[in-house]
Order: sequence, then structure tokens, then C-alpha cells
Amino acid sequence: MKIDILTLFPEMFDGFKSESIIKRAIDNKKVEINTCNFRTFSKDKHNKVDDTPYGGGAGMVLMCQPIFDAVESLRTEKSKVILLSPQGKKYNQKKAYELSNEEHLIFICGHYEGFDERIKTICDEEISIGDYVLTGGELPAMILTDSIVRLLPGVIQEESCTNESFNGNLLDYPTYTKPREYKGMKVPEVLLSGNHKKIDDWRKSEQVRITKEKRPDLVESKYSLIKQGIKKNVRKITIDDVKNIKVTEIKEKENKKYKVEKTYELIAITIFNPKNLHGYKLKGKSSDSLTKILIVKKEFYTKVAFKNVSKKINILSQRLKLALNDKNNDYTTKVLSEAQILKDTIIACYSSYLSSTALNEVINKIDYLVNEFVKIKTTNL
Repeated sequence: MKIDILTLFPEMFDGFKSESIIKRAIDNKKVEINTCNFRTFSKDKHNKVDDTPYGGGAGMVLMCQPIFDAVESLRTEKSKVILLSPQGKKYNQKKAYELSNEEHLIFICGHYEGFDERIKTICDEEISIGDYVLTGGELPAMILTDSIVRLLPGVIQEESCTNESFNGNLLDYPTYTKPREYKGMKVPEVLLSGNHKKIDDWRKSEQVRITKEKRPDLVESKYSLIKQGIKKNVRKITIDDVKNIKVTEIKEKENKKYKVEKTYELIAITIFNPKNLHGYKLKGKSSDSLTKILIVKKEFYTKVAFKNVSKKINILSQRLKLALNDKNNDYTTKVLSEAQILKDTIIACYSSYLSSTALNEVINKIDYLVNEFVKIKTTNL
């Protein structure tokens, strides 16, 4: 991988590139990291790169020309240009994995009051590291670079990447080292038992507990039970608001129609307007009530979850086939890591929606694909 960082302060990256894991990754040719001072591209006689904003206001704004020319000198067909900006999408571990698959990244570090808006037209994406303001984009560039480089095959141990915070939308489990007791605080007995299955189960349960306690927002992902409406005429609801709703079904028996009222277990409630989606519609009578909701039966939700998981496994299968032709094993290492991450994600995010039989089926299928891949790969060596 190659990373080019456009900055007015390239010296800030000297220590970053010359220490620890980043230095080893560079020395081992896992990554090439370059800094480019876009001031050198200025056509102004004083090498000026900023000017006052049109319409007035405080501060100085970075000009188009130096940054346009700098990006043009570096960009190739395989480049992805990222603008580091408070207006960008918030950075997370999922995005780090996504960017680690790119061949060439170009980060643009801002400074002063901001960018000329037209600079965004040459960028593929805007990324923010959080809802706060820094003096420049150099620190965000270091954060993204560090989080991406450590995911590259061969940079750190594969297990360190798969068993860490935010994989599967969960925080990491607690870890301990010697001594067994310190100031009255003891290491949990399960970790001393030698029973790896019990240890794995304990770690998974601790991940869920810690995530719910410290970062409940991580649990509220696309698998959330409730998707609340955003329209002004739609009030927000919870399952408790409608858990006692009875649904009337029309059934036929011996050519006679009759009504049956049943109370279903509510798995998901969402504002909706799709076609051919099985469920029950209810229309609100007053302006402050729901315009329309969908009550989804457990069978339907399970079916959707299994379909989503099957798609992910099919993608993994295709990537494993491609890895059979990988001579340097870099791609192989990455795909095997992705297989483990997929298993962890399915267990963390889908176990509530799949039956134990279905869950075991998909996990066994992943293990089968990986084992068959390893056999074929070993035979061809």
C-alpha cells in the first residue's frame, strides 16, 4: 500500500514514521508513506496557499490551485483521495478495514479556516475523526494511517486484529496478566481453568456486557429492533407502546370466512412504504400518531437475517477462490482474517435473530470453506 499525505507541516510526521509498528511496516515494505508539502505547488511568488474568504469573515481559506495541482501530480487510476474534515463521515473500525484494501490513499490535511468548497470536487470522500475541531488535519491523518497500516497483512499478528475492540460492533473483553492477585483484586477463575471453550464463552459474554454498559450506541446498529421515523408527522415509539396490539386475520374454512384476533411477538417496528413486503399495516387516526407502521413476525425477521448471512458467506467463498492463486500469501492472510471477523460478526449481531440450528449451520459452513481452502492451498505447495 502507498499513502501520500498533503500537508503544510510535513515535519510533524517525522517521529510518526520513525517509531514502533509504523517504522517496522515501512522497513518491511508493507507500506510506503510519503508527505507532500502542497505549498511547493503554489504559483504565487510568495508561495501563498490561502486567501481571505469571499463575503467576509474571520480566518483564511485554502486555495484551489496548489491542492488541485498536488493531487494531480500524485493521483493514479488506483488512488482514493480523502479530505480530512469535520464535515465528513465519522471514522470507525469498519472504515479502517475498508480503506486497508485500497492500493493508494491520498490524505489532504486542512489548516486555517477551511478549504475552498471546490476542492471537494477532486475528493472521493470526506472523513472526520470526531465532533470536535483541531488546528489542522495532521493528527487525523496520523490516526487514519496508524489504524489502516496495522491491518495490513504481516504488519502485526493476525490474532491481534481479529480479537480486538469494535470487531462485530463490540468492545474488547477484559485481559489480565501476572500476578494472579494484586491488592486484593483477583484474576477471574475461568481464565485459569484451561478450558478454552469456557474461556471463549466468558470473553464473548464480557464483550456484550461491557459494550452495553460503556457504549450502548454501538448496539444500535442496522440490526436494532426499532427504526424510528424522521418525518415531522411521525411520532417516535417503542415496542412497549404497541406490544399489546391485536392483529385481525381473515381466514377461510370450508368456503366460509371468519376473523381471528392474535397478539404477535413484535420483533421489529419500522416506518415503511415498500412493495411486496409481508407484514401488517396500521394507519393512525390523528395527526400526531404514526402514519403507517409494520409489525414483523419473528419468522420473517429470521428469514431476512439468514438471507443476509448467506450473502456474506457467498462473498467469502469467492474471495477464498481468488486467494488460491495468491503466490505471496498476502491476500490469503487477509481473506483468512476476514473469515474469522465474519464469524465473530455473525455471532455478535445475528445470534439473536437466528435459531441455534441456523447459527450453527452458517458457522460450520464458514469453517468448512476455510478448512477446504487450507487443504487445497497446502496440497499445491
